[in-house]
Amino acid sequence: MPETVIMPSIGFEKETLGKILRNRVGLKVPRNQRSYKWEDDHVKDLFDDLNTSITSKSAEYFLGSVIIVADVKKGTIEVYDGQQRLATTAMIIGRIRDFIHSTLRDEKEAQTITGQMLISNERRGVVIPKLRLSADDHTFFENYVLRPPDDELRKNVQPDPKKESHTLIKKASDAIALYVGNVTQHLDAPAQYELLQTWLEFLENRARVIWVEVSDQPTAYRIFETMNDRGLKLSAADLVKNYLYSLAGEREEEVIQKWQSMTGVLESLGPEDGDVVDYLRYLWISENGHTRSSVLFDRIKANVNSESTVVAFADKIELRSSDYAAILTPSHPKWSTYHPEIGMDIQTLRDLNVSQVLPLLLAALQQFKPMDIERLFKNAVNWSVRCLLSGVSSANLEGHYSKNAKAITDKKLTTIEAIAKEMALIIPADDQFVAAVAVASVPIQSLARYYLRVLQLVADGKKEPQYEPSPKKSVTAEHILPKNPGREWGINSDDEKAHAKRLLNRLGNQALIALEPNIKMSNKSFSVKKPFLGESEFSLTKIAGKIDGEHWGEAEIATRQRTLASYAVKAWPLVV
Repeated sequence: MPETVIMPSIGFEKETLGKILRNRVGLKVPRNQRSYKWEDDHVKDLFDDLNTSITSKSAEYFLGSVIIVADVKKGTIEVYDGQQRLATTAMIIGRIRDFIHSTLRDEKEAQTITGQMLISNERRGVVIPKLRLSADDHTFFENYVLRPPDDELRKNVQPDPKKESHTLIKKASDAIALYVGNVTQHLDAPAQYELLQTWLEFLENRARVIWVEVSDQPTAYRIFETMNDRGLKLSAADLVKNYLYSLAGEREEEVIQKWQSMTGVLESLGPEDGDVVDYLRYLWISENGHTRSSVLFDRIKANVNSESTVVAFADKIELRSSDYAAILTPSHPKWSTYHPEIGMDIQTLRDLNVSQVLPLLLAALQQFKPMDIERLFKNAVNWSVRCLLSGVSSANLEGHYSKNAKAITDKKLTTIEAIAKEMALIIPADDQFVAAVAVASVPIQSLARYYLRVLQLVADGKKEPQYEPSPKKSVTAEHILPKNPGREWGINSDDEKAHAKRLLNRLGNQALIALEPNIKMSNKSFSVKKPFLGESEFSLTKIAGKIDGEHWGEAEIATRQRTLASYAVKAWPLVV
């Protein structure tokens, strides 16, 4: 006989946002759910849509679904989808209440709204909010949004500057106050009162949602993933987090703690570097091979599918987050026992803005000794420069790095030489690299300055030019043929201007110049610039000042750039 499968109970009801807040007792957002996330546009869209529906006297307005798990014993209703809409609706009601209280001076009606829709006052003065947000937000939300304007806690509450959600709650509530003022500004007091009552009645009777009640968290999470509601879309990080929590069973608290520990490390990197999805993807790639963001969640679900594997995965992402932070932070404590050059290499990789190599570095940190890790970072810089100057496709490069990262994890690549041999399948060889540098254009000045500085150090006979610290005095990468050449350059027609524009960012047209001479040269003609260039302390800059004649054009740029290219292989060797 086939096995009998008992499906969890799922209930559906028609409901309204207003009646949910008014009648559903024990409404709360679980502590493991994300904080308030709506930005200005989300709040404005909701208010504008409601306003349009109200002014056009629409029969109802549909806002998607609210997914909850009800616990009869605890007397709680946990919201797994819909908290952003419910919280913002509470803000609208709160700001309508504030207007009635402070502008229309109807404190009795304001008190009624507070008691019915926002806060219940139980025996002995215990305040019970109609909606309790997650742990990070609930106290600020209660005091800033739910409490009436004359409440002392409301008057003195301040957002925690370290919590972005507090800033978003404040901005959303303040914006709604302006919207309420805008829709009532041309009306007299009685008409204002009637309009605001119409708003409250619409929220209570016609702002429709589907109330989805399930019996357990896993079912809530599964529905949560598949429903496509109005509002902020779930990120891959939200999906992974909710999925892990749903399978953690009795060890949910342990998994929550590890997830929060991991996100705490990433948050220390700042919003740009601390993206959870990027970290999870690079870590996954380092062990499993190339994986795109769009399929990351599916790959994790396919492999992490039991309580034991969830806990093991949570252990891993917590532990490895420190390694990820280290490869993005030159001054990270992990490097205290390494040669100082590794910090310079990390900073260079940051300046080059390359991310494809990160899975390879993550894998190596688990397998290699410090001396080999130092060598790998040096080679990562060289490979990155070769690819950037040669125009290697980032997608192809990521595929190779991903494959080799997994090979390191699987202990199939155990030496730097073995990795370099595999990377040589895509990293340009010496002759290709020199040819690419000879014609390369570099529109980003910071990169041009870096390339020129390293090439200059090679020309000066430095042993390891890519690890030499930058000069302390201010030096820039000057365009010899300027961005906007005037008549003194003999460039007048549209074709001549277009040709000059193509030459502008050629590496041979850029030269290291101390700041003071650079200011003096500005957009002046080549005949004015030539003496400054010829007197430069940088030998590769002097080349431009020592040419015969007073002309600087395509031929002169190409000649100087071939000289620069002759130093490229020594500056960024294929393996060190």
